[in-house]
Amino acid sequence: MTRPRILGVALVASFALGGISTSTAVAETPEVLPVPTESSPLNFTEEQGATEWVGEQAKGPIFECKSGTFAGVLTSATLGSGVFTFTGCKSPLNGAKCNSLGDAAGTILIAAGIHIVTVLLKKGEPAPELMAGWLILLANRLHVECGAALLLLIGNNVLAEFTKLAGSGTKTKEATATFSESGGVQSVKECLTPKTLCSERTFGLNDEAGKGDEKAGQASEDKLVFEKEVAFDY
Repeated sequence: MTRPRILGVALVASFALGGISTSTAVAETPEVLPVPTESSPLNFTEEQGATEWVGEQAKGPIFECKSGTFAGVLTSATLGSGVFTFTGCKSPLNGAKCNSLGDAAGTILIAAGIHIVTVLLKKGEPAPELMAGWLILLANRLHVECGAALLLLIGNNVLAEFTKLAGSGTKTKEATATFSESGGVQSVKECLTPKTLCSERTFGLNDEAGKGDEKAGQASEDKLVFEKEVAFDY
């Protein structure tokens, strides 16, 4: 399989769901069922392969990691949070190992929030036009050190597609989330519902690698495993 590429990053996701057309009424608020709560949360893990973080102006990776995991939890019908842990990280800009501030060399930790959303795919894509998914937002601007001479700053958010997920209302324990980018810019920039979050807004990542702020995008294919069977209702 082609090596997944990320960035200028990644965290966050959207999921392809079974044969629904855009003419179908869209739920105002997509949700996961049964509804998780603070006292009865839904835990999940997301496994990532090798990743690269690519900036629009850099036209190539500013740092890359051999593998990553996302340990997440949903605590309501639409919201959750989690932490990405990337290992084997280094920058091709200077060959040095990279780490988030305060962490071991080669390790990058990223805290993120989760919003379950629906998105519309572009015409001609080989998946149903209407999709349920999630938006991942960085909790804080990420500071990454690659040796003493290179400091990278990553911010904002990312949308990804679930390219493998049971149809709306159908229980499942597994899914595949796909993040995509083109030229360092995130491919999926808009969500449809909930309208209070998605209306008239675009989403995407950005980074700063010593040459000013630039757009960024992530590409990877991630496998999710939920601790128990759930259904996404949109």
